[in-house]
Amino acid sequence: MKMWAYACLYCVLVVVFPALAGAGTVAAADRNRRCDDVFQAAVAGKNHLPGDDQFAIATDGSAPWRALPQYPSAIRVGVWGDSHTASGSFVDAMLQAWGFPADGTRAGYVQAAIGLPGVRLGIARTCLTKGWSLHFAYRSSAQETGFTSTLVKLKSEANDEMLVLDFPGADGAPAPQWLNIHLHKPDPDASLILGISINGGPEAAPLVLEGAVQALQVLPDTEIRTLRLRLIAGELGITGFEPVYRSTPKLLFDIFSTPGAQSKGWSQKKIKPVSMHYDLVVFQYGANEAPSDSYQPEHYAVALRKELRQFRAIYPKSRCVVIGPPDRVGLVQGGKHIDYPARHQSISKVQALVSPEFGCEYWDWQKAMGGPKSVSAWAKRAEPLAQPDLMHLTSQGYVESARLFAASIRRPTLQAK
Repeated sequence: MKMWAYACLYCVLVVVFPALAGAGTVAAADRNRRCDDVFQAAVAGKNHLPGDDQFAIATDGSAPWRALPQYPSAIRVGVWGDSHTASGSFVDAMLQAWGFPADGTRAGYVQAAIGLPGVRLGIARTCLTKGWSLHFAYRSSAQETGFTSTLVKLKSEANDEMLVLDFPGADGAPAPQWLNIHLHKPDPDASLILGISINGGPEAAPLVLEGAVQALQVLPDTEIRTLRLRLIAGELGITGFEPVYRSTPKLLFDIFSTPGAQSKGWSQKKIKPVSMHYDLVVFQYGANEAPSDSYQPEHYAVALRKELRQFRAIYPKSRCVVIGPPDRVGLVQGGKHIDYPARHQSISKVQALVSPEFGCEYWDWQKAMGGPKSVSAWAKRAEPLAQPDLMHLTSQGYVESARLFAASIRRPTLQAK
């Protein structure tokens, strides 16, 4: 068998409900060691248990996929936004403030932003080889296809590129019984060949996917603690991973926020939903729209209406909350002076005006912090709530923001499906 040389871009060590003081970050050397361990376990079968490698594969047209449990008694929350919600500190504290117990909360859908710093994926850790690239809806042209409502694709067309997902297992948060892998196959007429192994076992026979396959389901005899996927031949896009748990969680949360994101990602055509129902959807944008030299409130209002129109068309029955940008002070790169407190206030006013038109509640983050220029006071506290860049908050600042949010916005409940 060919020897592999692996490069780990980034590994995120998080658990489903980390300590709220920024837990989950590990030193670079330890990160690389953990990646090496995961690759070695996946390739060499370290810690392999008898029967662990027995699994079936079903594509999106087969009976097991159609019979996917929908967890009718679980509340489901989806969060879309930028770096202010991507790390998970705000979301974790929000759920805690609403009284959702950590031991009953699970990641319902894992976005494909593997290797992207500052993103909470909701699984133990991830590793991937160097031939993958991330594509974001807000950066892409209107001609690029294949985006789902995760707004992110992980792509490769290089043979023998791999990725590994490492789930907690029975000693931590429950690992999934099944795993649904959502795909984008750019050319339906071309063959796509994948190799899959689980729990450190040997790779199964190559999986040849023909036609317009959009998802496949891994169905083992036991829980999935580690999954390795190898691109043998073809062009592959991955839009997300959906764990299927043996028991019904009390709450499923999906974080689809990424650093730098703008709401214009929702202007992409033919975005496909990743879940047909959420009890609450959170739309958190605005901070990355503020630096634009061409910002005008009336133009932003037109764009926001277009974006919220598509967002609500995909999730028409879900309760909706729009969150504005937090306060910010500082200079944009290049030395151009922008009155950020005033700019964020302008964006917030537009969002507050437009949100009700689409049946969405609105929470003014800047106002909750104390209004324009309040971020400076947050940074000067004995325990700082804002970072020195006066743009991002500290972990405790996001916790405090989430507490204020949860006090203003009613706790989500089960909606009619």
